[in-house]
Amino acid sequence: MISRALRILAMLATITMPLSVFAAKEPIYINLATNDPVKVLMAVDAGRQYAEKGYPIVIYLNDKAVSLGLASNGHKSNEELALLKAIAGGAKVIICPSCLEIYGFSNQPLVSGIIAGTPHHVAH
Repeated sequence: MISRALRILAMLATITMPLSVFAAKEPIYINLATNDPVKVLMAVDAGRQYAEKGYPIVIYLNDKAVSLGLASNGHKSNEELALLKAIAGGAKVIICPSCLEIYGFSNQPLVSGIIAGTPHHVAH
């Protein structure tokens, strides 16, 4: 009787364990529209905390936050370092190409690992 119960439990564990292994977590989407250092660092740190729990992270830089995605010529700001650390940890960082154009940054090189999003039209 006990042997049969153990076999049933073992069989159920074998069936359900692989299902839990494949359960994907929904990505966390962080929309940054500011270059305020405190707000940026808080948002990126929140993303880090979720990444440590296994959530995929997507950071979208738009409006004034596009300035954070521009490659620096030497000294890296704390915000740029935080974004580089997020990228190294697996975060996908996407920058708004229309916002780059609006602020006159279209021809500027981007921080390594940041990708330009799909162009779209923005009403002025």
